[in-house]
Amino acid sequence: MSEPRRVDLGALQRVLMEHEGHVGAFERVLGFRPATASAYKGVHLMNDLAQCALGGAPEHGGDLLARVVRTDIEGEDNTEGVMRADPRFGVAFGRAFPTELGRDRVEAIRAAARTVLTFDGGVYQPGTAMCSPLASHRDLLGFEQFRRFGVGRLLADVLPAEGLERLRAHMLSDGDPVTRAFRPLLLAAPLVDKQRRAAPVERSAFDRSLGAALTTLMGQRLSKPAMLRTVALGGSLGLVLKILGAGREGGRPALLALANEEERTPKPLREEAVASFRRGIDSLDRRVAEAASSHPLAGDLMRKAGARAAFVEVPHSRDVTEIASSAIAAARAAGSARKGGDDAEDKIYWPDDFAVRFGRKVGCVLPQSDRAGWGRYLALTPELVEVLVLMHVARGERPMPWSAFCGMVREGLGVVVGANATEDIAFLARAGVENVSDESLSDNAEQMLARAAERGVARRLPDGEAEVGGELS
Repeated sequence: MSEPRRVDLGALQRVLMEHEGHVGAFERVLGFRPATASAYKGVHLMNDLAQCALGGAPEHGGDLLARVVRTDIEGEDNTEGVMRADPRFGVAFGRAFPTELGRDRVEAIRAAARTVLTFDGGVYQPGTAMCSPLASHRDLLGFEQFRRFGVGRLLADVLPAEGLERLRAHMLSDGDPVTRAFRPLLLAAPLVDKQRRAAPVERSAFDRSLGAALTTLMGQRLSKPAMLRTVALGGSLGLVLKILGAGREGGRPALLALANEEERTPKPLREEAVASFRRGIDSLDRRVAEAASSHPLAGDLMRKAGARAAFVEVPHSRDVTEIASSAIAAARAAGSARKGGDDAEDKIYWPDDFAVRFGRKVGCVLPQSDRAGWGRYLALTPELVEVLVLMHVARGERPMPWSAFCGMVREGLGVVVGANATEDIAFLARAGVENVSDESLSDNAEQMLARAAERGVARRLPDGEAEVGGELS
């Protein structure tokens, strides 16, 4: 029997993640880099997407806004007097805050701007390229390092021309309450795009469905703040689904979604929902292993790890895909047991970790922690159910039967809620999730329908059926 092979964890990391100009296997499969998600938020996604649609951010990089809202910060002097005398922004600051306002009024307005535009701490020290305000206009955008992940580029490539134009129109409009309130802080300047443009890749059937759904969403009759929020939610949900479906045919996941309700005890369909989530990760790993086998550095996986290198043991094989697949599984198992893994040079940022951490912030992944040991699964808040309706029933269209809507969500985005029990059971079975109760599925769909009705995007009909979207009264 052959001796196990020792695969260098550093070599595996270099193949999976970007290294010295080589695009990692993760990015090859997903179209973006799933780096740490501990600090990544929806505001970063929206700022990145807006800059991709527009062609960059104003050349001042959001530094004026950063200095206006960052008051009482140790090591920074952004006091009114200093700002008025500033050679770079003094004129703009004076125009936004005339001296006639008085010190108290100026401070109050700056505090209000801080509360509205950076309540989540998304605006860092000027000059650090980390200005991510809740931007409602092109001239409020700033440079930010999170754009290096390529999430905005991915979503911009997913959107058809009509969707990109709708997004540009929103970011150039100054009629919404937020932009009107902070119009004095709008500082027009030529656009600069600091992110390298990756070679275009062929988009999957899932990508096309997501792009069409987001375009439908942007055509709804919503206020601009509501529109930007729903696009952020729809794009965030789409990103999680993208990760969990990347290993399946057409990039479409097969996920059983439950209502977002934290419970102390397991509930019906939890195990099945967890299993569907797990199947998505397994299929992703297989697809990544295939991509890793053709990576320029794949040969390093076949070399024996050095005496001092961190390594994992895998069954002996001469097939690079098999070695990569075994190494991925072993690295996952070893990662949970390693101490200080986040600081290790060979740290691997797994795409599903990104999906889980980011999804928990959005409300589409439960539970909120792993302490209970129940496993992760896709969940839908009432607001996400509403967003899905707005993504699939266009403005001006007649209401759609509830079952037909759920069928569209399943076929386009790979999400099952249970409104079409026979078809949903067959869909999940093909993904390896079997023995799903049709009664439990119907109960789950009923919960989702109730949530849609609460949000005003669905209604029950006298004949016992239900419909979503359209002009409901």
